[in-house]
Amino acid sequence: MTKEAELVMNVWEAVRDTIPHTKRGDVAKEILYHFADFGFEPTELVSIADEDPDLGEAFDEVFPATDYEDEEDEEE
Repeated sequence: MTKEAELVMNVWEAVRDTIPHTKRGDVAKEILYHFADFGFEPTELVSIADEDPDLGEAFDEVFPATDYEDEEDEEE
């Protein structure tokens, strides 16, 4: 897990239990949008998708697979 992914997970774990279950998906998306605005790349955060179901769904919405998979292919 990258340092960027660890930071997102630490923030998420710090707030997750204070958020009602029905709002967790929305808050997870908002958090990921903010990190994306600060320049975090999906390839740095992809490991969080398997760590928490709400983060996984949010990750898929914020970073559609085609947006970053093409970049990975170009780097190889």
